[in-house]
Amino acid sequence: MESFYFLEKRHFLKLALLSLILMPLLFACGYQGKYGGFNFRTSVTDLFESGQILNDHTYYYIGPDAEPVAIMAIDNKYELAPSLWKKIDMTPEIFDSWNQRIDNEYRRNKVYRGAIIVDQDKNRIGIWYSYLVWTTVKQGDGNQVIIYTPDTTKKIHKNGGGMLWSNLL
Repeated sequence: MESFYFLEKRHFLKLALLSLILMPLLFACGYQGKYGGFNFRTSVTDLFESGQILNDHTYYYIGPDAEPVAIMAIDNKYELAPSLWKKIDMTPEIFDSWNQRIDNEYRRNKVYRGAIIVDQDKNRIGIWYSYLVWTTVKQGDGNQVIIYTPDTTKKIHKNGGGMLWSNLL
C-alpha cells in the first residue's frame, strides 16, 4: 500500500513539474499573432551599411543625432503612431556620417544588425538597424503602426540579446 502511495506522489510531482514547464508555453502561444517583430537578414544589414536610401520609406531614429542607437525605415504605405522616434529626411551625407561612427573596426561590443520589421500577420512594415534586437511592434488603426522605442537605459548584453544578469542583483 505504501509503494502505491509513493507511485501516485511521484506521478503527481512529475505532472506538476510538467505543468509548470508547459503553462508559460501555452500562455505565450495564446498571445501569438498580436505583435509583430523582426526577421534578421544580412541583406538588410548590407543595405544600411551601403548607405542606400529607400525612396518609398520614411526614416526614423533614436539616440544621439550623430550616432543613433536604432534606425528604421517605414514603408510609406504605413504611418508611424506618434512616439519618441525622430523623423529624418535621410540624405547620403547623413547616412555616410552615421555609418562612419556606427560601423568601424573598433566597435565590437555593439554590433548593429539589420532586420525586416513585420506586423502580427508577417506583412513587411519596414526595416530596422540597431545593436538592440527587440522592441514591441503592433498594428494600430488602419495603416498606423506602433513601434515602441527600445529601452536604452538598461544595461544590455554586448550582443543586444538581453539584460545582463548583474542588473537584477
